[in-house]
Amino acid sequence: MSAPSTDLPAVGPAAAPGGAWSVRSLRGLLVAEARKTLSTSVWWAMLIPAGLVSMVIAMITATDGRLGHSQAFALGSFGVVFAVLFGTVSASAEYRHHTISTSYLVAADRVRLTVAKMAVAALVGAGYALVTSALGIAGMLVRGAHPFAELGSVLQVSAVAVVVFALWAVLGVGFGTLVSSQVLAVVGVLLYLLIVEPILQVLAAVADLDRLGPYLPGPAAATSLEALTGEQFGGGFGVGPPWWLMLLVFLGYTALVGLVGTAAAHRRDVT
Repeated sequence: MSAPSTDLPAVGPAAAPGGAWSVRSLRGLLVAEARKTLSTSVWWAMLIPAGLVSMVIAMITATDGRLGHSQAFALGSFGVVFAVLFGTVSASAEYRHHTISTSYLVAADRVRLTVAKMAVAALVGAGYALVTSALGIAGMLVRGAHPFAELGSVLQVSAVAVVVFALWAVLGVGFGTLVSSQVLAVVGVLLYLLIVEPILQVLAAVADLDRLGPYLPGPAAATSLEALTGEQFGGGFGVGPPWWLMLLVFLGYTALVGLVGTAAAHRRDVT
């Protein structure tokens, strides 16, 4: 039997470890991460409850004249939880199932791999927003409301929700990469959103610092949607911060967690 050839071409992004970033290498990583994501049940397992919860909340809170607020409340306070959980689980699953070493070997550059994970998570998060927005409108129709009479407000909220959901998913990838333990990462996300953050808001109000409450990660994301309806009052003299400012604040949190998670992945020993 002849000896195997040593002149095989390098495959994929690993062909130039540490080399310059290129569209071709990033595209290969994006395709690989997309296939990896769609081959698991995580994306649809999170999408189903996200859609159902958003539809039920919109149905319960739907009131003609305030349907934009209903959509913002359903998406910004409930639907986004599943987007961040998706990002957290999808990133930490590689450590749980010990596939991260293979992923790093194939990618050759950990930073590029993490960026690809975040990009795919952002696309999935945006898809979550589209589905949950549509189901939110369906919930209003079931309630007997008339969302098409307030279509401008509802669509504005839904459009910004696409960005908010995408950012939540990216933040989840950053946090899941930082913590690496899937159980700790998921529990940490839920504890923060459901317990820690509400306590911080109460403490801020008690300390007469309630103006700071909307600038926490969860409220900042939710307020970016609520501000589009004109019904939130988190600023001074009864005037709330503009939606774009709150979206930028949340973008800052996402970037911070993403950078810290990427740095942790770059330094972590996975052998």
